Amino acid sequence: MKRLLSKLLVLGFIYLVFSSKASAEMIFERAWGNDEDDQNLFRTPVALAKDESGNIYMADMGNHRIVKLNSSGNVLATFGKLGDKPGEFNMPFGVAIDNEGNILVADTGNYRIQKFNSNFQFIKSWGSKGIREGQFGFPREIAIDRDNNYYITDEFNHKIQKYNSNGEFLLTFGEYGKGNGQLALPQGIAISNNNEIYIADTYNNRIQIFDVNGNFKRKIGDLQQGIGPYQFYHPRGINFDKKSGSFYVADTYNNRIMKFNNYDQFLYATGGFPALVYPNQVLRSENGDLFISDTGNNRLVIYSEMGLSATYLKSIGNSRSGNSQYAGPYDVESDGNGNIFVSDSFNHRILKYNKNGDLISKWGSMFGIGGPLGYGIYPGQFFAPRQIAIDKYNNVYIADSVNHRIQKFNNSGVFLGTIGGFGTLFGYFQFPSGIAIDSRGNIFVADSENHRIQKFNSYFIFQKSWGNKGTGNGQFFQPMQLAIDSKDNVYVVDRINNRIQKFDNNGKFLTKWGTNNGSGHLDPLENWGEDSGDIFLPTGISIDQNDLVYVTDTSNNRVNVYDENGRFLEQFGSFSGLEGNFFSPQGIEITDTGEIVVVDGLLHRIQFFRR
Repeated sequence: MKRLLSKLLVLGFIYLVFSSKASAEMIFERAWGNDEDDQNLFRTPVALAKDESGNIYMADMGNHRIVKLNSSGNVLATFGKLGDKPGEFNMPFGVAIDNEGNILVADTGNYRIQKFNSNFQFIKSWGSKGIREGQFGFPREIAIDRDNNYYITDEFNHKIQKYNSNGEFLLTFGEYGKGNGQLALPQGIAISNNNEIYIADTYNNRIQIFDVNGNFKRKIGDLQQGIGPYQFYHPRGINFDKKSGSFYVADTYNNRIMKFNNYDQFLYATGGFPALVYPNQVLRSENGDLFISDTGNNRLVIYSEMGLSATYLKSIGNSRSGNSQYAGPYDVESDGNGNIFVSDSFNHRILKYNKNGDLISKWGSMFGIGGPLGYGIYPGQFFAPRQIAIDKYNNVYIADSVNHRIQKFNNSGVFLGTIGGFGTLFGYFQFPSGIAIDSRGNIFVADSENHRIQKFNSYFIFQKSWGNKGTGNGQFFQPMQLAIDSKDNVYVVDRINNRIQKFDNNGKFLTKWGTNNGSGHLDPLENWGEDSGDIFLPTGISIDQNDLVYVTDTSNNRVNVYDENGRFLEQFGSFSGLEGNFFSPQGIEITDTGEIVVVDGLLHRIQFFRR
């Protein structure tokens, strides 16, 4: 009996030790770029609305507030802060004005709708997280019909919910799919003078039109992305000009604004990268100017309409280009001296900090001054820089994505060399996003839009390439970041396939993991998982000294940890603006001191954790 008891105690001790290791918490330590912004500094602005006086309301999502501007673009007031009490918000995405002048806010991170009067005094709220009536998966935008009913795009539940003005549930329509009346991550919504409901069926790359009872009527565009006059690439915002009946579409991934007349006929398109970066909505002001939420550039821009065209007039909002201000940060990397490098992507620069967080230098056009015009094409300049890699000599390599090249610098930012250019031949790239260096100095590049990995020696001499577009072993669909383990194996974030693939140093496939065991699918929504170990549109990867693999599970808003064979171990973070959580985490780094550094992309901050 004593021997049995002793054995049970030993087994119990082993179990406790294993359990404590498996459930060890990641403790949030600090953040860069999380300071409160003043009223003229925006952080991922999204939806727009207009009241009867012509004032403009903007959902300043990353600042957890609503900004009120006059028709000239001057900021009048801000409302809200991060929290879950009445009048507080957690990443609000939608704002609308009802027929009585009340203000509706889609308080997305709190999974609710809040209603205020015209003086922004709280009236009521409703909603919680879920899939049942009155619950939301991701409340996105709001539209009001002529009877003052409210329509809300419930993005992650792929449906529209309708409420009366008291917040009482009336009906829902839509379900996931590609057929008429079916939706895939719907985002924008607007209602015409004819009381028809226009929905940006975002991941189906089309606009669908319904009646107020949710019956499908017709569509513009159909599934395939494109740049034609009746084609879209992940459209988000829709708004009507009530006087003419024409409407505007923010064709987000084409970085343009499109206008259609009241017969759904195309009139013109304007914008283009980098003048607009992922615009979310466009709204016609009382004087005829167009207010556009230029989301990737963290500003509002005003365009002036002239006939069948519109041209840039001015921008509103200061550049996020201070020493600890970021615009679409993408990656973070540490060197052997504890310095930390950040690729501040839409500021088109690299920032270098010492281990205490003091800025040492800025690299890029105009000495890294940043801002929407901070890009450049000459050596030492960047155009949306992506992953960073550092070799054993502390040289720094940058995937300079829109310039389709890799740049090499010494640790102080002195330019040393470059390789690449736009193309499909070996040694050329299309939007490279990832780069890693092995122990022998070989350079691996994720050639993202060529759907392949290229390997070079330390002198930039091409060695080999592997991969093409597909779901099979060794095939990719938009490979993103790369990492190298202690055995010089190569790990690839295979983004659209929702998986990680592991290869030996010569490109021989070893294993894979992710959603559905890494089987892959060319439509990520058909392969979307949220369970432990699943991945949805991942971006970043890093490997610690014990060969544990950390992956930013970007669209599940968390970090997953695996062993070197892909066995899931743990995860941390969730969808929230609170410290220690994420919205679209991008790059990740494990420093020599064991800190875990995560780039929180859409909230424009760098967060530090320790086990």
